[in-house]
Amino acid sequence: MKMKELERVTGIGRETIRYYIREGLLPAPERPKRNVALYGDVHVSRLKLIRRLQSERHLPLSLIKTIVTNETENPATGFEAFIGLENRLGPLLSEGSALGPRLLADVLIAVPMSAEDARRLEELDVITVERRPDGEWLNARNARLLELIGKSRAAGFTPEAGYSVDIYGIYAEVMSVLAHRSVVQFYRLLGHRISTEVAAPMAAEGVNAINEMMQHMFVERIIQEVQRVTETGSFNDEEDDEG
Repeated sequence: MKMKELERVTGIGRETIRYYIREGLLPAPERPKRNVALYGDVHVSRLKLIRRLQSERHLPLSLIKTIVTNETENPATGFEAFIGLENRLGPLLSEGSALGPRLLADVLIAVPMSAEDARRLEELDVITVERRPDGEWLNARNARLLELIGKSRAAGFTPEAGYSVDIYGIYAEVMSVLAHRSVVQFYRLLGHRISTEVAAPMAAEGVNAINEMMQHMFVERIIQEVQRVTETGSFNDEEDDEG
């Protein structure tokens, strides 16, 4: 199709289309002749995706470019299908919890932890702090994380015993890798098959199942590792070599 038809189909003006091509958000048209430019389905789908990302997500063009090109320079149909998934998924994963956001300062009153420790946990991506005009806030999940760290300290896992907050960074690293791989796999396998409405409850059920699976797997691995150390008398790591 020619530019006039592309404008009609997408509702986007030619100057904007040309700008997107210059900025790399759209591929260049085919030019069978010197003064002829032809556009195809890739241009239509890409323009619709750009418009949707702008109107529904209010994303900057720099980020939209990363999304729509998606490494292979092809339209990111998985991204397009699941736009807004996080808005549907969050409430589903919070069902059954009556707790809303809490001020960080209020959480720290009840938890044996300093503000400096909380800042360090934020740096390690263990927790996320939302800064608003009325203070620093934690959602229910992040508030509970601080409470659980406080609970572990009450059990004896204190900084004096060598358990600084930095130790929790390894769990954040592992979770980041697992979350990234899980999300990418979900988008790649299902992004072109189901809608956001179907994906949200499906993803919520999957997350809840994985949470329980991970709990049991971790306990099992801990028991196995304790048994291994008991039987071998070795930690089997670099500390052994260093005496």
